[in-house]
Amino acid sequence: MRVTVLGSGTAVPNPERFPAGYLVSEGDFHALIDIGSGVLRRYAATGLDLSDLDAVLLTHYHTDHCADLAILLFALRNPRYLNRPALRILGHAGLKKLLEDLRQAWPWVSAKGYDLQVDEIAPGSFQLGPLEIEAVRIEHTAESLGYRIRSPSGETVAFSGDAVDCPGLRELARDVDLFICDSAFPDEEPGIGHMTPGEAGRAASDAGAKILCLTHFYPECEGRDLIAQAEASFSGQVLMAEDLMVFELS
Repeated sequence: MRVTVLGSGTAVPNPERFPAGYLVSEGDFHALIDIGSGVLRRYAATGLDLSDLDAVLLTHYHTDHCADLAILLFALRNPRYLNRPALRILGHAGLKKLLEDLRQAWPWVSAKGYDLQVDEIAPGSFQLGPLEIEAVRIEHTAESLGYRIRSPSGETVAFSGDAVDCPGLRELARDVDLFICDSAFPDEEPGIGHMTPGEAGRAASDAGAKILCLTHFYPECEGRDLIAQAEASFSGQVLMAEDLMVFELS
């Protein structure tokens, strides 16, 4: 299973970090976890075409996590994607209203020439192509879900989405090979509705995660040793996400 960071930043513009987005690939199956503004450009940089994209899972509906959804749907109306395989979009309650609101604003995002499957999901487990997905309730918004993904050969990755320190994080990240966790603000300047590296480290340690990847950095993180803050409570490997960083889990 390959995991590619497409966006490690936030809605605050940063030329090095696009808003939230991650690509999970297993063989020729490809799924996006969140699709913030600009993420499709990072997706194109991987060499994949939109015809290769099978699914989009949304952690919640803040704009920096789903703004490129409208761009994706508009792009797929291009004749080159006529009769492409079905695309699945999954998220918690509110997803269908979001898509209906997009269609009201921009009628041309309606699916044309391919099958669009929209699934509102509750916490629990389900199969998505070759991947086993567990959706876990995370505290951030009323719609927030984290995703725990297992490959057919057993590798696991967990995505917190935006989060505050909550019991769901431990469930999400239990014994995972890779935990990609919101660390939006440094320990000394915590922000409302987000985590710090120290909190991410404690959650990763409690859960028994092997690798912790910090992500979703606001400008307050610039110049701070976020890795050291996480390592104060987590003895495993700690990394800072960078756009187009690739993890090969095997």
